[in-house]
Order: sequence, then structure tokens, then C-alpha cells
Amino acid sequence: MSAEFFQRKKPWSQYKDMILSYYLTPYLPKVCTLGKPVVVVDSFAGPGRFEDGTEGSPLLIARAVSQIAEKGRAVSALLVEEKKGLFDRLKANITPYETCCRLERGSFEDSAREIARLARNHTVFVYLDPYGIKPLHFQTLAAIYENIKQGSSVEVLLNLNTPSLVRNGLAVLRCAQPGDIEHDPSVTQDEDFDRTMTVEDLDSIAGGGYWRDIVSSGGSFADMEQALLHEYMNVMSRYFGQLCFYGVKAKYEHMTPKYRLVFGSRHPDAFVLMNDAVCNARDCFLGRQRVEGFLFDMRGNDESHDPNRLRDALLKELVAPTPRSDLIIRSMRRVFGEYRETEFKRMISALVKTQQIFSASGKSRINDQEMLSRNPFHSSGAKA
Repeated sequence: MSAEFFQRKKPWSQYKDMILSYYLTPYLPKVCTLGKPVVVVDSFAGPGRFEDGTEGSPLLIARAVSQIAEKGRAVSALLVEEKKGLFDRLKANITPYETCCRLERGSFEDSAREIARLARNHTVFVYLDPYGIKPLHFQTLAAIYENIKQGSSVEVLLNLNTPSLVRNGLAVLRCAQPGDIEHDPSVTQDEDFDRTMTVEDLDSIAGGGYWRDIVSSGGSFADMEQALLHEYMNVMSRYFGQLCFYGVKAKYEHMTPKYRLVFGSRHPDAFVLMNDAVCNARDCFLGRQRVEGFLFDMRGNDESHDPNRLRDALLKELVAPTPRSDLIIRSMRRVFGEYRETEFKRMISALVKTQQIFSASGKSRINDQEMLSRNPFHSSGAKA
């Protein structure tokens, strides 16, 4: 990690932390109803505050946890940092929240054992935002994820640097750099490039050897990055019923994301909460970078709330009679992070009113259990 890393908070770090903060706000009150103590873990905490004064993820987590703990809920944070200098700064910065935060100095591998132990009888949310990919050995993560099979609530928000996985894989296998890498400023040539990595290291990080065929395929860098991401998600699907990802770009115009935020949970409600958190952060971030200062909205078609994309996603997923809640989840996967849950519900009501979708009750004001179909139900009543 360079000495300058914590001098100023980069735009992409602001974006990641927006998503984290937006998610924790509804998440914590919701999981407190499960009846177990809740622990939010920041496994690569850093100093808590950048030298320019902006807050890092530990302070955002500490504040969110403190607000719930003050209401008498059993909620706490575990903040982990390995480097002594950063740990000392973290300790000083977290003082206002020390009653609900526990600090631990050590490596992620060491703390992972404690997190896995906590997950046996706690509800656990783990934020993993490392500098680089080397600490993220999949078996270390799997020891935490295994608790899901025993009925525990474990969620993870992982900052996965898939471009770095591809670049290191190309280097290890001595493959030629794809031509499109020269024209994509998002893929830097020196950041997070570890010449000491081995094939075995990358197997361990990726959770398998699938990356080898991908980086030796001769495809474009963008195609390799996306293929590797999807294979990594397949490995995670052994543990999580709900998975999604979102690309965080350094700049709007970049072709390849700087990072991929990967989210895993066992519950559909968590998937919806994360979708809405991404929507909130996305609109806020893009509003600052792309819209403000322009007379017209300069976002691309994929960045604006185009009602036609939402309508098409719903209609394509409604291939058989389906409850509204399931239709929203399935459609949300098609357009993740583009539309809030409320927008899905409004669009469904509009489609029912125009008879592009039919409800079992014949009404347009419906709940999540209402069955929906592309064809009329024989027992439909009068429409609202």
C-alpha cells in the first residue's frame, strides 16, 4: 500500500462507502428482529479518517451501529487493521464510538477465525475492502460462509478487484496483454500488480483454476474481466442464495470498472435492500460527476431511469403466473442497481391498469403475494 493512499479519499472510495452506508441504514433495524446479537465487521479498516478529513468506512459503520445500540439493541462493530500506524490512528478516530466498537490489530486471516466463530451465534455483516487481492484466499472466506449452512445470517459486501486478477493471471501465465487494455485508462499498468504471485496464489484467491482458461482465451480484457467475475460468483453461489455485483468506475467514461462490489446474502429482502442502496449511491454519485453543471441530463441511456427498460424487464420475466415479490426479484436481476423497489411496484400497477399484466384479484393495488400473469385469470373480479 502506497504512503499516499490515505491522504485523500478517491471518488471510487466515496462511491463504495455511499453504498455501504445506504445499506446499513435499513439493514441494522431489520436484522435486529432476528433475535441474535448483530456484529458488523470491517476487515480492512484503515485509519478511519483520511488526511483530508473525510471519513472512511470504520467511522461510517461505527456511527450506524451506535445509532441502533443507543436504542438498546445488541449491535456492535469489529474493526480490524493490521498495520500499527494505521491501527493507532483508527483507535484515536473511533474514540467517540468505543462503547459499541471493538478494535483488533492483526491480519484478515487471523481475524477470519474470530469472525467465523462469531457467525455461529451472531448475525454477521462482513465488509471486505482490501488494498489488492492477495489477502482474499477463498478458503479463508469459505470458513465464514459455511455458517450459513447451519442457519446463521451471514452477509458479505466484497470489493473484488477483478481487473487485477486478470492482469496478474496474464502475467503468471505469460500471456500477451489484450489490445484493448491500451485504450482503457481504467486499467492501470502498475497499481496492484504483484510480480511475486504464483499460479497457486491465484487458484487460492479465485477459489479454483477456472481463471486460467479465461486469461489464456485471447479475448478482450473487458470480456476476460466479466467472465472471471461470473465464475467467481458461481463459486460463491455454493453458500449464498442471493448474489449480485456492481461495477465501481473511477470515472464515468471508463470501459472497465475499477472494482466490482460483490454482495452475498441468504435472503431476498437483503438483495432488494442492496439494490436500493446502489440506486441511492448511484444517483448521488452520478449527480455530482455527470449531471450537475449541465443544462441537460448528460447520462447515457444505461444510467438514466428509462421506464421502457424497467417495463421490458418485468414483461420478459413474467413467463408464468408469479407472485409480485418473485417477479420483482427476478426482474431486478436484469437491471440491478437501476430502479428502486418502489419503481418496480409502480410499474407493475401501471401495467395491470393497461392490461399488459393481469392480477389474480383483477385489482391494480396489490400486495407482494398477489399472483400476476401475462394472460387474464379466469376467476378475476372487477378491476380497480
